[in-house]
Amino acid sequence: MTLTPKGYVYLASPYSHPDESIMEARFVAAEAATARLLRRSVWVYSPIVHCHELAKKFDLPKDFVFWQEYNFAMIRGAAKLYVLRIDGWEASKGVTAEIAYARELGIPVIPLPLAEPLR
Repeated sequence: MTLTPKGYVYLASPYSHPDESIMEARFVAAEAATARLLRRSVWVYSPIVHCHELAKKFDLPKDFVFWQEYNFAMIRGAAKLYVLRIDGWEASKGVTAEIAYARELGIPVIPLPLAEPLR
C-alpha cells in the first residue's frame, strides 16, 4: 500500500469516561467523522474507530495510559492532526496530550467541528 504524498490525518477525539454509554457515543461520533473524511478522500486514522471494538472484544484497557505509546507512534506518521470537537474534547487528557505531541513534532493541529454535514 502506498500513501499519497500528503500522508494521512490522525483524528484525535475524546473517549475514556466512567459511563460506558458515553464512550459508545464518542465512538459513534468518531466513526461518523472518519466516514465523512474518507468520502472526501481524506485518508484518516482514528484510534477510537480502529481500537474500540478490539478493546471491547479482547478486554483491553480503555484508558489513554495504555494506548499512549501506540497513539503517539501513529501521530509521528501523520501529516496533520484533526481534533473532533465533540463534548469532552477540551477536558480529555488524551486529546490534550495528542495535541501537545503533534505541536512538539511540528504537525499542524486543525479543529474538526462535528457540525459539518455528512455527505
